[in-house]
Amino acid sequence: MRRPVLAFTIGDPAGVGPALVVAALRCPDVRRACEPVAVGSRRVLERAGWTPGLAPILDLGAHRFPLRRPSMEGGRLSYAAVEAAVRLCARGLAEGIVTAPVSKEAWRMAGAPYLDHTELLKERTGSKAVAMMLVAGPLRAVLATRHVPLAKVARLLNAERIREAAVLAERALRKVLGIRRPRLALCAFNPHGGEGGLLGQEEKETLEPAASSLRRGGLSLSGPLPADAAWAAHRAGRYDALVALYHDQALIPLKLAAGYAVVNWTLGLPFVRASPGHGTAYDIAWRGKADPSGMIAAALWAVQAALGPVAGTARGQA
Repeated sequence: MRRPVLAFTIGDPAGVGPALVVAALRCPDVRRACEPVAVGSRRVLERAGWTPGLAPILDLGAHRFPLRRPSMEGGRLSYAAVEAAVRLCARGLAEGIVTAPVSKEAWRMAGAPYLDHTELLKERTGSKAVAMMLVAGPLRAVLATRHVPLAKVARLLNAERIREAAVLAERALRKVLGIRRPRLALCAFNPHGGEGGLLGQEEKETLEPAASSLRRGGLSLSGPLPADAAWAAHRAGRYDALVALYHDQALIPLKLAAGYAVVNWTLGLPFVRASPGHGTAYDIAWRGKADPSGMIAAALWAVQAALGPVAGTARGQA
């Protein structure tokens, strides 16, 4: 099997990112599956345990930064690493990026013009629409809104956001997993799906018309369904992915199911990008306690996404 070249970015150097990158590079499954290149600071990665036999490094220079907290210096390095990895992909030198966790606060301190990886990657690649899909084995959810305060979600929900998330999810499941006709379900916003308007109007005013329009366009999309029932049905195998409306509607069930092994997969880019579905974990960083399962899962998922569907892949397998 072909081994795609993947760029592993260092993440926030004050967090668990460097340790996660080194752990993934040491993993036999990852080493068999891809040709890795680390992107960041050689000095930082050496401190985390990197050795020359693991992977080449695109060294962005030595950086000083305080440990276990966000800083301007850490934000600059983590941001520069992502920019450098994007350039590798743009030049055809890598097929995908596996990103270690960054701090939005540190990026802001460093003057970065974007809130997170997803916004940066959309702009740098000129992609018309992108979405976050969270993956935990056979469980998958794509987000209609991403990193926004919960109080703003209702105002942000509209037919276009739901359409983008559902269409990108359907396309990715077909092209990457080989599912011929993906079955999706739209989560409701309010408890019990709004109870006919008694518990909120978002279902009647926004979600139901959006879902009906998508079904008329040929998408296999159920709902809106009460979110708890949608997750139970997805786990039972009735759906291939859910369209979740906000961050925690997807992340809480997935992390209960898979712990740190949740993968964040960016849909809509011209190359693959995956990352562990957790943050910088400053509290345990540089203490030998980081759990690399999410980074390893992200690397293996990136390989699968780069290679495309394997003949005979069964529905629902990741």
